[in-house]
Amino acid sequence: MEQLDYIVLFGYLVIVTGIAVWAGGKQTSAKSFFLADRTLPWWMVMLSVVATETSVLTFLSIPGLAYKTDLGFLQLALGYIIGRWVVARFLLPYYFDEGIESTYEFIRNRWGKDIQRFSSLIFMGTRILADGVRLFMTAIPLHLITGWSFPVSIGVIGFFTLIYTLIGGIRSVIWADTVQFGIYLLGAGATYFILHNLVDGGWASIFAIASAEGKLSVFHFSMGDGFIGIFRHPYQFVTAILGGMFLSMASHGTDHLMVQRLMACRDIKSGQKALIGSGLLALVQFAIFLILGIGIWVFFEGKEMNANEVFSQFIIDNLPAGLTGFIVAGIFSAAMSTLSSSINALASSTLIDWIKVSNPEKYNLKMSRLLSVFWALVLIVVASLFTDTQSPLVEVGLAIASFTYGGLLGLFTLGRLKKQFSPQSVMTGFVSSLFVMTFVVSFSQIAWPWFTPIGILTMVSISFAWEWYWVK
Repeated sequence: MEQLDYIVLFGYLVIVTGIAVWAGGKQTSAKSFFLADRTLPWWMVMLSVVATETSVLTFLSIPGLAYKTDLGFLQLALGYIIGRWVVARFLLPYYFDEGIESTYEFIRNRWGKDIQRFSSLIFMGTRILADGVRLFMTAIPLHLITGWSFPVSIGVIGFFTLIYTLIGGIRSVIWADTVQFGIYLLGAGATYFILHNLVDGGWASIFAIASAEGKLSVFHFSMGDGFIGIFRHPYQFVTAILGGMFLSMASHGTDHLMVQRLMACRDIKSGQKALIGSGLLALVQFAIFLILGIGIWVFFEGKEMNANEVFSQFIIDNLPAGLTGFIVAGIFSAAMSTLSSSINALASSTLIDWIKVSNPEKYNLKMSRLLSVFWALVLIVVASLFTDTQSPLVEVGLAIASFTYGGLLGLFTLGRLKKQFSPQSVMTGFVSSLFVMTFVVSFSQIAWPWFTPIGILTMVSISFAWEWYWVK
């Protein structure tokens, strides 16, 4: 990068951090730090949800995925919308009615604090690994563009993110997410404009070439290897729709990272609008970045490239000074939105699910901030441990989450039923689902969108069987 690019980048970091600190105001309690006293408008929460879930994987890996394949990933996004409607209709009302602060208090109200803590522990492990991948993904383009090492890139992002997360809590996080959402979409828009001028005939030519090569295909109805192909190909229509639906039900119905935001809304109607609206907005955003990848594929004439470096390489080779810095700021925006959310959600779950239950006197603002620092350091260290730059990291991140999401979704599903299950039954079902998923991930060729459906089916069926044969 040139000097102007560095000025733009650090100007962005200072401005966004300053806005977030200002918006956060003065925190007075742990509840205000983690839930903003339930006063945030639904549209801002909606933008925060989208900014958090798509993160840097959307900004970088989704264009690379389209570069390698086509627009089939959009089928997952359609499943996401269905899943969010289910959560908004059947789970979210319970959260508001029970006035929970941590998602896993819903579990405690049914089976006690031991299973609450177990669920919280699963959430923490999943978040650390999945968001470690996301943070590491940010270091790839920063290393290529700036020459910084991976640890330095990760450390810079972590430092600026922690400042406003520590001072303003969830209110600062959501304000920053809202600003960052706009910045990385503007970055995408600038790239569209550059591509239009670089390719002869502009976007009309890009779409014509891509269409002739089958790159604009969205729906994949072919079985491939026969019926078994449904389970082996991640973007086969049935696999993508069902996998996307169950993944979204788990991520936005049981993952405290997302549910915490929804609980910061003013009432249930606002939370439902934020949740369903985020699904529609995510679909549009995925389409934007997938089509961007198609445009880059046409520009590079389809030459073989690392999927995770496609967008970064385009930035390095083709963007003018100043605009490169702005695009890198967009990358920072995507990364910081996810990192700040993870820090706050992990600190919230630790304080409410572990400390508040045993030591209520430590449920305070000071402990909230200490935990935020701790989890920021953990995420930075974990991100620095990743080394694989070859796999499409959007799939790696989603696969990690899918590994445990089925069991968690099963817990919340059973908690929603009128039938009473013993703690022993649900714990047996949950642990069984983890064993089954270990086998599925390690020794089968089943596509990752099936991980969550298999996990919930195992968890629920084993819980029913245990309740029937051993507890009854």
